[in-house]
Amino acid sequence: MEIIFYLSIYFFALIDFLSIVPAFTTINSGFKALKLMRVLKCFKIFKTLRYSKSFMLMVKVFEKEKNSLITVFITAIGYIGVTALIMFNAESSFKSYFDAVYWATTALTTVGYGDIYPVSDLGKIVSMTSSFIGIAIVAIPSGIITSGYIDEVKTD
Repeated sequence: MEIIFYLSIYFFALIDFLSIVPAFTTINSGFKALKLMRVLKCFKIFKTLRYSKSFMLMVKVFEKEKNSLITVFITAIGYIGVTALIMFNAESSFKSYFDAVYWATTALTTVGYGDIYPVSDLGKIVSMTSSFIGIAIVAIPSGIITSGYIDEVKTD
């Protein structure tokens, strides 16, 4: 619980800093790029989160389930790397490994923009498999967060 307290202090200190920075940009009006920093004043809205019971409940859930969420995140990153490596070797249409990683990320999240796609039969099979597994990997954190939220609501 102390970790959450200290993290929230640092988080809100960062928000305070980001909301004060635009005041210094008005000193020299010649820099148009610095004028864009005024947008940072919008971060003041996040200061209200410290009074939100729902936000604090979600922080508790993420703190409690962080090991499971980190495991799923590492699994997803590993899966993207392996799938990209397989596709980079199986498909001649991918010009670089980065293109394969980009494709694997969009396939894992089932976004699939369509700008990079497999053309060979082997590539299409890998793509279909990747999409099915991607649905499962993306759905797991939703279930973890939901069950943690239900557990926290029951204990409060």
